[in-house]
Amino acid sequence: MKKMKRRAFLQSAAALGAFSTVNFARAGGTSPGSQPIIIDLFMRGGMDGLNVIPPISGPNRTFYEQLRPNIQVPLTGSNAVLDVGEALGFHPAASGLRDMYVDGDLAIIHGTGLPQENVTRSHFDAMKLRELGTPASLSTTSGWLTRHLESTPHITGTEIIPVLVSNDSNPISLQAYYNALTVDQVGGYHPNSGSLAEKHAEAIGNMYQGNSALDLSVTGAMDTLAIIDALDLDDYNPAGGAVYPDSSFGDQLMLIAQLIKEDLDINVATADLSGWDTHNGQGDGGGGNFYGRVQNMSDAVKALWQDLNASGLGNQVTIVVHSEFGRRARQNGQSGSGTDHGSGNVMFVIGGKINGGQSYGEFVGLSNEQLFGGEDIAPVVDFRQVYGTIVQEILGNSNLNHVFPGYQNHVSMDFTSSDIIFKAGFE
Repeated sequence: MKKMKRRAFLQSAAALGAFSTVNFARAGGTSPGSQPIIIDLFMRGGMDGLNVIPPISGPNRTFYEQLRPNIQVPLTGSNAVLDVGEALGFHPAASGLRDMYVDGDLAIIHGTGLPQENVTRSHFDAMKLRELGTPASLSTTSGWLTRHLESTPHITGTEIIPVLVSNDSNPISLQAYYNALTVDQVGGYHPNSGSLAEKHAEAIGNMYQGNSALDLSVTGAMDTLAIIDALDLDDYNPAGGAVYPDSSFGDQLMLIAQLIKEDLDINVATADLSGWDTHNGQGDGGGGNFYGRVQNMSDAVKALWQDLNASGLGNQVTIVVHSEFGRRARQNGQSGSGTDHGSGNVMFVIGGKINGGQSYGEFVGLSNEQLFGGEDIAPVVDFRQVYGTIVQEILGNSNLNHVFPGYQNHVSMDFTSSDIIFKAGFE
């Protein structure tokens, strides 16, 4: 891939100079390419973590088969669970996740979710509460990633693009943050790509020079235009033999890798994969629509990690995969059925500073007494404890009271690694 030249970027942005708000001059602080980066991947719709990481032995396997006679992941056959020698395995379509786990780069966090007193089975409320980072309040005015960016020592105000949203709109986790590059595809991004492209862009910019949310959003779009125009993103060869799936989500994650490799000072990147609301047609015997959804997610995340790690960015990057809630433990019908909204779920954390190949949190169990309300995987790990561990120990931000207001008595989950030499395989 042809790297963007800083001079080319400045010249491109200067063409829009009257309205560009990007800061170009550095004033010390974080060196280019050394800041820690969190990549937050939201599986929207309520990913069924119990089938992504199903039990394969003991009493929980017995309960699992009773609760899910049709949609269970089988122990044998063409769609057999991927066994890693533990009590729980991986869905047959999750070979990418399995590989990262076996390699020691991926940690599984069991039993995560909203605090039990704040559990909701509304998609919209659960997503918003998690993204705001205030599970007791839907009225918080900023997202948790916004507050992290406000308080982290790695943001100096001199960054070109501190935040990348590989989507068509900003997530609520970035609510009240206006300096993000938000783009889901680079082709056809310009509002008028003809001979009058620059004049058209300049005219739009001149119309929106105020400080309102609309003005700031339009200004951000024009800045994005300048950056994309200065980049050569058409001919990209991922590092490390990474192969992204031919899907929208694969394209989104490939774009994240491409732009992280540029000298843009990205601290935060986000992307979404929807379609996890599997009330019906989830797929019997480990197959069906759920198989394809898991494979798309797993292959894309593995490619992203492989690409960035092979580019020397493994110790700089932390990838988080999560959903607003899990599903009910019991299937909601017979053949061709699915699962209804639940609460507790798994999260995956991937990176060079992660003690992977291990499970954290707690999988309480599947007996009626162990299920939350007799129906769900028990949410016993506050999702803020997972993020709090990352924010403090990897992202270097000690201001948890600002990032997660009202969150108290944080205890590290101990899935981070400070012994990078050992983790890299040196004796």
